[in-house]
Amino acid sequence: MAGIVDQIKERVDIVDLISSYLKLQKSGINYKARCPFHNEKSGSFFVSPERQIWHCFGCSAGGDAFGFVKQIEGVEFPEALRILANRAGVKLERQSPEYQEFQSAKTQLYEICELAMRFFEKQLHESAIGKNALTYLHERGLTDESIKEFHLGYAPESWSALYDFLGRNYDNNEILNAGLIVKKDNGGYFDRFRSRIMFPIFDINGQTVGFTGRVFGELAKQEDVGKYVNSPQTPIYDKSRILYGLDKAKLDIRRASRCLVVEGNMDVIMSHQAGAKNVVASSGTALTDGHLKIIKRYTDNLDLCFDSDSAGAMATDRGVDLALAKGFNVGIITINELDLKDPADYVKKYGIKWSEYAQKSKPFMDFYFETARKTFDITTALGKKLLAQKLLPLLASMANKVEQSHWIGEIALVLKTKEEVLYKELAAAKPRGLESSEESGSFPSQRAGYAAASLDPTEETLLSLIVKKPDLAQKINPEDKKFFSEHFWDLAAKLKPLADTAGAKPAEKEMPAALLAQASQLASSVEPALAMSLEFTYLKSQELWKDFKEGELDTEFQKSIAQIKKRRISARLANLEYDIKAAEKGGEKEKLAALVNEFSKISKELAN
Repeated sequence: MAGIVDQIKERVDIVDLISSYLKLQKSGINYKARCPFHNEKSGSFFVSPERQIWHCFGCSAGGDAFGFVKQIEGVEFPEALRILANRAGVKLERQSPEYQEFQSAKTQLYEICELAMRFFEKQLHESAIGKNALTYLHERGLTDESIKEFHLGYAPESWSALYDFLGRNYDNNEILNAGLIVKKDNGGYFDRFRSRIMFPIFDINGQTVGFTGRVFGELAKQEDVGKYVNSPQTPIYDKSRILYGLDKAKLDIRRASRCLVVEGNMDVIMSHQAGAKNVVASSGTALTDGHLKIIKRYTDNLDLCFDSDSAGAMATDRGVDLALAKGFNVGIITINELDLKDPADYVKKYGIKWSEYAQKSKPFMDFYFETARKTFDITTALGKKLLAQKLLPLLASMANKVEQSHWIGEIALVLKTKEEVLYKELAAAKPRGLESSEESGSFPSQRAGYAAASLDPTEETLLSLIVKKPDLAQKINPEDKKFFSEHFWDLAAKLKPLADTAGAKPAEKEMPAALLAQASQLASSVEPALAMSLEFTYLKSQELWKDFKEGELDTEFQKSIAQIKKRRISARLANLEYDIKAAEKGGEKEKLAALVNEFSKISKELAN
């Protein structure tokens, strides 16, 4: 595996890779852009062609080509390996013939679905009935640009048009496995999608994996025909893990740090058309645990906007339960106009105003509190009981006790009930969402890059100054070791002998890349993340200090050390305050005297 990874790294230039996702600008010997992993106005995201790494000085994300693909695509290493191998033209081989056959079969299914999408697109734009469907889409408010961007199409009113078309190059089983035809009981096959407007479904990498077909034309007049038909489960289409529109929305979800889940395909397309591009929909099924796991890769903030009917209310309840179980910050968006039932209707009427409206979600508790007040007659004992039964499980799911206390007060006020009574009921309430997942709240936020071994930003700045001006390494007082992290000293230890070497050569004002490569190799032998931290430090030294004079570097160095010491001392004083209070409360006079003495000593140190 290591050989394949190295081979891919040799063939994939990180500047070419990242520029296919972001607009890069030349910055000296490096490139910069606005970071895709956090909101920022000025670019602090840098790419080093020399070191083949990327690093953001704003959020501290960083890594190599694999780290970038994992973060930007929201995938784990195996999928990143597949994506980059594809890009590099490297064939991933496994020993198992079954694996190779499976991979080959999946490739064919992608090809078949892609070809079907092109077929449906052509029918929409060139066939007579297809043009009627195109007119209908325009009447619904879609622009030609949106229709093209989402590759909408039309399935003709024929039992075998697609089957005959695909049958020229693929056999029956292959087309059947792609979910595009249905086998008759008495033999033979017919098209699954007939007389329908077609919405291709894409996986996270933009590959066509399935379809949703909305009935149109004469078929729509038949009472026994379903309004929507979806592709069945196939080897490339898992509807519990595919989110419609995610391939286009993923970067905007990261930038906004928020994902809005809507109900239908049209809601997604119209939202994107109106400028709200962080919007996705579940694909032919209710929102699932699998969908939320994928969204969690991009953000911890989830908004829901489902239809205003009873089915939409049930979908909202289920979505809130699942999202709370996954530790999301959940908001609800409601459309409070009788003639508008969903985002698509709102966009058709108000256009780009939706992009602003879609940002105004209510925290889930505000939504349920208002809804419960309107639903239950709280002048009766039964109404009070039902409102409490509706809201208390939601309160029980809240981790923050201050927020919980606020809502207990609000509910008590509305019900004219003592808070103590509600607290007793709350203690017996089962948190909403726990029944939905055994992994309730178990998803920590993912941080890009090498977070496990990441440096404090000020320490990283300090090291970058040493790389820029090696003789500064001699000015760190060994007695100050207590103020720095262990990780900092590990890196400083790797740099110091090399800094001495560089400092012995007056002609070299900064540490040469060759020497840093040696340090990186040494660090890698101990801990790979240390090596990457050194790479980030080198990139920071190039960009941050390129216009600074020698005296200014000295000043920044002293400022950084003073800042680190002040922060560590302040933190220690804060801890001592708690210890002193505890000693006072416990009547521990000797311990109290020692703590007060230490507090006084450290305070003087801070003053100096």
